[in-house]
Amino acid sequence: MLKNYIKTTFRNLWKTRGYSFLNIFGLAIGITCASLIFLWVEDEMSYDNHFPNKEYIYISKSKQTHDGGTYVFEANPGPLAPAIKAELPGVKYAARVNWPTPLLFNLGEKNLYQTGFYADPDFLDIFSLEFIEGNRASAMGNINDIVLTQKAAARLFGNEPAMGKQVRINNEESYTVAGIVADLPKNSSVQFDWIIPFKKFESQSEGGFETWGNNSFLTYVQLEASADLADVNKQFYDFAERKVGDDLFYKNFLYPMERWRLYNSFDRDGNEQEGRIKFVRLFSIIAWVVLLIACINFMNLATARSEKRAKEVGMRKVVGARKTSLIGQFLGESLILAALSALFAIGLIFVFIGPFNSLVEKELTVGLVEPIHLAFLACIVVVCGLVSGSYPAFYLSSFNPIATLKGARQKAGMAGFIRRGLVVIQYAASITLIVCTVIIFQQIQHVKGRDMGFEHSQVMTTPLRGKMLEHLDVIKEKLIATGGVETAGLSNMGVLNIGSNTWGISWEKKDPNKQILIGILHTDADFIPAMGMQLIDGRNFRPHMLGDSSSIVINEAFAKLIQPDGRVAGQTVRWGEDTHTIVGVVKDFVYNNVYTPAEPVLFYPFATKWGVLNIKTKTGMNLSKTVSQIGEILKETNPGYPFEYEFLDNVFNEKFKSEMLIQKLAGVFAVISIIISCLGLFGLAAFTAERRTKEMGIRKVLGASISSLVGLLNREFVVLVLLSCTVAFPIAWWIMSDWLDNYQYHTDLHWGVFALAGGSALLIALLTVSSQAIKAALTNPTRSLRDE
Repeated sequence: MLKNYIKTTFRNLWKTRGYSFLNIFGLAIGITCASLIFLWVEDEMSYDNHFPNKEYIYISKSKQTHDGGTYVFEANPGPLAPAIKAELPGVKYAARVNWPTPLLFNLGEKNLYQTGFYADPDFLDIFSLEFIEGNRASAMGNINDIVLTQKAAARLFGNEPAMGKQVRINNEESYTVAGIVADLPKNSSVQFDWIIPFKKFESQSEGGFETWGNNSFLTYVQLEASADLADVNKQFYDFAERKVGDDLFYKNFLYPMERWRLYNSFDRDGNEQEGRIKFVRLFSIIAWVVLLIACINFMNLATARSEKRAKEVGMRKVVGARKTSLIGQFLGESLILAALSALFAIGLIFVFIGPFNSLVEKELTVGLVEPIHLAFLACIVVVCGLVSGSYPAFYLSSFNPIATLKGARQKAGMAGFIRRGLVVIQYAASITLIVCTVIIFQQIQHVKGRDMGFEHSQVMTTPLRGKMLEHLDVIKEKLIATGGVETAGLSNMGVLNIGSNTWGISWEKKDPNKQILIGILHTDADFIPAMGMQLIDGRNFRPHMLGDSSSIVINEAFAKLIQPDGRVAGQTVRWGEDTHTIVGVVKDFVYNNVYTPAEPVLFYPFATKWGVLNIKTKTGMNLSKTVSQIGEILKETNPGYPFEYEFLDNVFNEKFKSEMLIQKLAGVFAVISIIISCLGLFGLAAFTAERRTKEMGIRKVLGASISSLVGLLNREFVVLVLLSCTVAFPIAWWIMSDWLDNYQYHTDLHWGVFALAGGSALLIALLTVSSQAIKAALTNPTRSLRDE
């Protein structure tokens, strides 16, 4: 019996191979899309799972309340880690780590930058790093020891042994390779090429490590398995204040590694809010929607073609077939079709996994032999097969055998109603995706087009390396002499990512109860013109900062805190024990969060040993030639250091990375869902045209024009698409209104977006359906009226 069912299934597939292809291909696309998205979701959900002590690992965060808002930072004071390890019950390990730092590694003729940390030895235990060579106990015993990852060691030494060898850093000191650790996977929150003992960082710096008011370092903590996080956090909250015996501006708490990737976002009240988990949910919904559209497509085509098998069902019932056996047969056929679709989908997954990785910037692998992936694929086949084949199975098995054998046509009845309803759902989902894609694109363009307060085009930045600072005047002269550079200015960090701030600035009439957070950027006199910033009051710093050691330049937002009209040039502010004179005010510019209004910031005379050189290139010049000339100048004046740079435009675009990923994925899957929907419409249109062949013949004989016949066949589908629009628009409005509120975008939703999406969907549907309608209308009526 089973053999006969299988033979019947493949005979029917071959007999209606055109429709079978539409079914298999549509479902395969749906399974492929869902599988790719779920691979991405799996990668996101499995972040940091390779760390065996993940559930006990935390990072120390601090809450700071300023001007009514509570901010959450990851920076901590130097003494914190040693103190809590020694004194806080439940703490097993604690490690200070500086921010990721690129260093120049020199080995023979090799000069390359690699990024890593200065860290306490406990860092190795907290993350249970796997030593390929060396061991944890001795790897960081000496101040000039260095631990490398396998990839970092391979870049430096190739296939030669690295243990015990010397490597020079920044063309200065040599370090001994004391350990090689296994590379961490891409879905790890902690990434590095090297680790050097934190004591070395202390020895190279100018103090501040024992100051509880200087929050400058990351602190990683591992708790004992028996420790209770709530109890530890209760004691940790004001731990620093108890140590210094005075009020501090921050309160600490431990934040679990299990939430680093998917949450790790806080509102202005200091409360945790959802982070990337929103994207995981959104993409999961998109995956199920695309899969649902594919299932609906299959169900519609199978139900529409059911009349072709009416006599087969009648004959089977007459010879004794039970309804349950018929249901089993048709569900079995549906499962076989779903299985074929899954096999086709596997091939498509292998084909598209590369482009998909490029799109989402990951290194996902199919991992087909993994039990969880096989189980998932089997689950999709069973669910898709049963859901897609359920209605056709019950519909076909309910046919009246006598009526079908007499050739009576089954009334569409509920089948027709459900088929139309499924088309509406299918197209509504597709239109919703289109609307969401267009709105996200529109809002990103709106934010990109806002007045940033500085020019980020034609600006390139290069970090200060080696002796660039000593030769800065010569470098600037040579750069301008190329003819392709307008000017070049210094800052201690990128203008879009100002990570330094203070609440300790006061001025006359300032409310003493308010703690206002002010951003700090160290700059020279050429920075403002290099950034194209506009001075609206006072002056810029003088060249070489002559007489400006106690001067500052502030932005409008800061100026209006001091005085409502913002005209504050010449006034003074106090910062600690020092008094500074405001010599100029620049027009507000946006930094850090590009979606919010400009926040207060001050420019302080450049007095650091590190930072970036911001180079403003001239428009209309050969940019590649200018970049090449800049590289030659920097190599000439700073030999031994490779030329590295980035354009400020790219840094700016990185601010929209997550949103642009959503836009791209939503756009891709909107197109795919439309394609699947069109496959279904094509099949239904072909079936409708075939069903009404004789009607078309009679109408043509009576004088109906081809255009009227095409309009007649298209009318039902136009109505269905318009109904889909009325369903999709409120859903899209609700989804995007919530999205815009959360991301503080421009919140005007224009009807033009909905009209564009609806019109596009209608046009695509008409083109799809009209091909079959025109074919039917052009058929010779003598052929269509011939007896079957």
